Amino acid sequence: MLSQCANPECGKPFVKLREGKLFVVEKADCAQPRRQKRSIEHYWLCDECAPTWTLVYDLRGISVVPLRRPMALAGPEGRTAQANVRSTVR
Repeated sequence: MLSQCANPECGKPFVKLREGKLFVVEKADCAQPRRQKRSIEHYWLCDECAPTWTLVYDLRGISVVPLRRPMALAGPEGRTAQANVRSTVR
């Protein structure tokens, strides 16, 4: 269950799904090469952090990184796309 904003500098409590930005991350467990076990994790950025920050997933885990341009100014070509991180805007 989500409890707070994924930005470690923020920590705003998660109260309503329609506020902020929800991220769905599918992880594969590479410890079992023949049968990869997959798990789904959810992360959330609050209304204050979502316009300027996004989440990326790499071998170290989830990281909060700044958007290249603020969301209010970004068009479809300016959004950060990650193959393994899917964002759901509510």
